Amino acid sequence: MPNCMGADGRTVIIAIDHALYSWPCTGLENRKSIIAAADAAGVDAMIASYGTIRDFRSAFGAVKPILKLDLTSLTVGGHYPLTEYVMAYSLDDAERLGVDTVLNFIQLGAPFELEALRQSGKLAAECDKRGFTYLCEIMPVESAMFPDPEAPGAIVAACRTGQELGAHVIKTTMPVPSSEIGAAVMACNIPVVLAGGAPAKDTAAYDAAITAALEAGVAGVAIGRNAWGAPDPAAAMQRFCRLVHGEDARRQ
Repeated sequence: MPNCMGADGRTVIIAIDHALYSWPCTGLENRKSIIAAADAAGVDAMIASYGTIRDFRSAFGAVKPILKLDLTSLTVGGHYPLTEYVMAYSLDDAERLGVDTVLNFIQLGAPFELEALRQSGKLAAECDKRGFTYLCEIMPVESAMFPDPEAPGAIVAACRTGQELGAHVIKTTMPVPSSEIGAAVMACNIPVVLAGGAPAKDTAAYDAAITAALEAGVAGVAIGRNAWGAPDPAAAMQRFCRLVHGEDARRQ
């Protein structure tokens, strides 16, 4: 089983790498408190930057850190323009930090897609060689190839591409409707986790979409802004753990 998964084969991942490429990140000012709250909530893993893992490693507790290997230019103002991501860290860096799972980002349909795919293929092979789990974050972007990047067909293409590259786990966009994720799970035959996306305006509808995706076969969620950006981050993370693992689940 991939290292970022829980004992039941599902996972709740909290992403706190946002300040690496976007600022301000309201709710992420105190990383240590968010990491501690995630551990207390029973979160399985956390995507973070090199600096965060290095400087707060002891705070992770039972939460498994996932090292983000790539970066992009900083955007100020809270939006996410289409920018190229390039590799900055290596498996040697992950090993030194005591990290078993690494991640990078592929934007399908972007002008620089091919180079991202090439980097990802090399990373997948190196992870297999050295025993790391490769979590591939792969998402369609609005483009001539993907006019609707949330369409189920676009998500299926992303998931299958990631598996063909050699990923062990896929992180991708939640399709609309979320219940259609089952086709993507079937297409790639490895665990698929759904990104949390922009802050939800309707919490009940957001949770219902996650539940529908879980029922369709998705393995979990990887949530950022809807966790640490919530009015009560600790309560939000506890809620996601209940949704994914059930009321009586215990991390092992």
